[in-house]
Amino acid sequence: MSTNQNTTLREFIIVGQDQGTGFELWDVAPAPTDNRRRAIVLEEIGVDADDAFGSVNLEWATSPRAAVNQLITALRDQSGLDDYDLTPKSQTENLGPEEPMPATTGDILREALTAADIDSHTSSDTGGSRVVVPLPCGAEIWIADESSLTIGGLPRSHAGWAAHFYSTVLEEEVYTSTTNDLTADTQAVVEAVTASLTAERHHHRLPLGRHITEDIARKVHPHLPDAAVLTLDATDCTLTAVLDESGRTIWYAPASPLGLPDDVTGDIERLARLLLRPGSVTPVPGHDDTCEITLARQ
Repeated sequence: MSTNQNTTLREFIIVGQDQGTGFELWDVAPAPTDNRRRAIVLEEIGVDADDAFGSVNLEWATSPRAAVNQLITALRDQSGLDDYDLTPKSQTENLGPEEPMPATTGDILREALTAADIDSHTSSDTGGSRVVVPLPCGAEIWIADESSLTIGGLPRSHAGWAAHFYSTVLEEEVYTSTTNDLTADTQAVVEAVTASLTAERHHHRLPLGRHITEDIARKVHPHLPDAAVLTLDATDCTLTAVLDESGRTIWYAPASPLGLPDDVTGDIERLARLLLRPGSVTPVPGHDDTCEITLARQ
């Protein structure tokens, strides 16, 4: 039985609206191959899309669905939302059969790390997204594209990996790419990470960083300028509340409607967790299950 798949790239016009948390697809169709006709069609569609507060996007792909998948992958990376996808109201009649979403550079990197028996996870903040490799010493290696600081791009847009050792004590370079060849670059960064994981100095617990509260404060204050004290679960440093100088609760988990985005909360908890040991945080009298971190003043 033969399963012939179309592997010929052609240009597709995708019309819809980026709604912040998803993309509402209005239509997708092959772009005219005649340059004059293409220009006319794009102008007409562009006017209609502008009137409806939408956008016209162009993608080269092998099918309508592959083109839309590429666009969604790029928009997901830009938004920083892992669940960014087509909205329920999207017009999907012209998409054709289901196809897998294209693998991102981050997917390819994590597969290579897993193949080398290296645990990793993804994380993001307002500065971009990254693959995080925890080290035995309690520090981490952060890996991202060295130009865009993201991991969600398509292989064709890869500019080179950059990996840094990060702790509350110091930051140092682990790997800087010399090529945009994704295969060779990924192999090289995995080898550099492996060398760091096996380095004896990274198997000894790091001392408490003097400026940890400053690092955490820089995460909190852009969202909660009056924050003075964090309360956390003493067992795993899950953030439970944020207080001002008077002791008033200005943010609480899990249902506070305003304040800290989930990705920022995750970064705060990870920083606190790096230092979860006696003397790192202050126990709350009468509450053995709670600890406090007093933030550095702005």
